[in-house]
Amino acid sequence: MSMQPKDFFSLLQANRRRMFLLFFVFSCLVMGLSSAGVFLVRRLLAARADFWLTLLLFWLLYLLYAILRFALGGRWILNLVAALPPGQVDRRLENALQAALLGTGTDIHVRLLEIPHPDINSFSFALPDGSHALFVTRGVAEKLPEREREAVMAHELAHITSGDTMIQSVLLRLVGPGPSLGRSTSWFTRASYRGLPALLAIPLTALVLTAALNSGRKPSPAFLYPLSLALLFAVLASLMSLLLYRLMRLFLDREREYYADLQASYILRDPEAVYLAVEHASEDVRDIMLLPRNLDAILFHPVVDYASYRPFRTQPTMAERMRRLEECFPALSTGERHPAS
Repeated sequence: MSMQPKDFFSLLQANRRRMFLLFFVFSCLVMGLSSAGVFLVRRLLAARADFWLTLLLFWLLYLLYAILRFALGGRWILNLVAALPPGQVDRRLENALQAALLGTGTDIHVRLLEIPHPDINSFSFALPDGSHALFVTRGVAEKLPEREREAVMAHELAHITSGDTMIQSVLLRLVGPGPSLGRSTSWFTRASYRGLPALLAIPLTALVLTAALNSGRKPSPAFLYPLSLALLFAVLASLMSLLLYRLMRLFLDREREYYADLQASYILRDPEAVYLAVEHASEDVRDIMLLPRNLDAILFHPVVDYASYRPFRTQPTMAERMRRLEECFPALSTGERHPAS
């Protein structure tokens, strides 16, 4: 079944509903796990503290932690922008962006940044000031003709105007850059992915079991209850990155890449250019730009395992994107091509 074109407003509304649902599910998970944890700790330690008051304070502290994490999480994105070497952007890329912007008919502020890498790739971020950063590799300028350069830019602008970039940036600020950044990632973020929740759960379980075994003999020490709650909080706090990353992959709309390709075709009035850009990017396997796996969902050409489909993958294959374009524009499948400009 061929995909039908959707206007940007419909996509934006769908993305907002998807984000709301994601955070609703995440909140339910955290509230459910924390309620069960606080109840179990209070019951086993025979604590006299009010359960609902304790739970309410626990939830408020976790909300404060999430707000601080979001507020500080944007720093690594800004550092990524600032870390790029100074210099002028290739004029061919600037011209391609201006042509694509004219096609959108919008006045969005986009900062174009060139990545000195020969791969054919691009991605975009929504910055805290309301503007957008569009990253394009040097390979787009050097390996693609003018029409296809404009197609790559139009694809990114379609993501920006439809709200895809916004939802990705919000989630990345909470999730963090991921473990693949190596030393540039904070120890806490790396530990969250390397089993810190399990390590923290060990002393918590030991404390609760010890208190349960001694409950019939002598009262538990007064410090044991708040210490157990602190360890429970640490476990749930360290799980935030992992849970949000998994939910992000689950709730992301896998149709968004198809619609970005389709919208780019309408922006440029040139579906063949979009088709060829996707095709040539998929064929360029010599130069591959390796980025953290958390960024796979926003790359024009992500490095993913095409041999097997995972249940929660965030990107379709390039071949699938080409097939969907052929369904929308049957002329693309006839093999007749205009000369590359």
